[in-house]
Amino acid sequence: MIRFVPVAIVSPTFKWMADFWSYMQKRVYNTDAPLNSLLTIVKQNRLDDPVYGDVDWDTKGIPYKMVESIYKYVDSTNPNCIVINVFSAVKQVVDEFDDEDTLCITDMDVIPMGPINVREVKENEVLCFSGYEDWHMFIADKSKQNFNKIQHLLTHNEEGYMNGGFVPILIKVKTFKKIVDDVIKISETIIESNEPQTWKWWACMTGFSVACHNHKINMVGVDNTYIPNFNELQPQHSFTHYSVDPIFNKHTFPNHSIQDYPKNGFYRFVKDWITSK
Repeated sequence: MIRFVPVAIVSPTFKWMADFWSYMQKRVYNTDAPLNSLLTIVKQNRLDDPVYGDVDWDTKGIPYKMVESIYKYVDSTNPNCIVINVFSAVKQVVDEFDDEDTLCITDMDVIPMGPINVREVKENEVLCFSGYEDWHMFIADKSKQNFNKIQHLLTHNEEGYMNGGFVPILIKVKTFKKIVDDVIKISETIIESNEPQTWKWWACMTGFSVACHNHKINMVGVDNTYIPNFNELQPQHSFTHYSVDPIFNKHTFPNHSIQDYPKNGFYRFVKDWITSK
């Protein structure tokens, strides 16, 4: 069974993003949505933020769980560690699932557009959107410009495991359990390094690829995600990641005019969600 596990923090922006995600999850999976989904909400994002025991969010009947901050799992107090929440949050709920289940790990700004349309995930592999590699990662092999930044973190020289991919991540529970602690540790190491701030912000994405390489977990790229302002919407895209969308801009919403939205499937869903409220 596929288990959808998005990760949120407590903020007004994440409240409406969780509402939008829940609306789409119910629209795509109907009565299965409360059974195949578990929203994780981090109680405290930065160390100087309040600690929240619960939220008053509308998740459309989809269950959620409040989880501890990444700072429970790292020694670092660097604020960049918040990027690792996407793995530390899932780590805290993974024992609720069967080892043969497949996790679908996403950020909160990744919404389903339709049922997942890729093959079943095998043990010791992950299926993930690999468009990030030639966008800002450049780490997959020795020919890439940022490979030198990660080479010292690799524990063997066999090539072909990394692809610089990230969310949506499809991975079997038992495979996730093999790598999660190393993803956290490697990401923390990158954050505590002397690399530039821009590189530290990609620490969890980098740590995920490095951990997969070190454990010989094959990263298989799939073109299943539409990212407005990066690629074009295609029929095979069953997700939209609106992180850098200048039109449905998550930093300025709800101060938008929906009449200005383009006429494609994603923006139609946004309009439907807004007008349903």
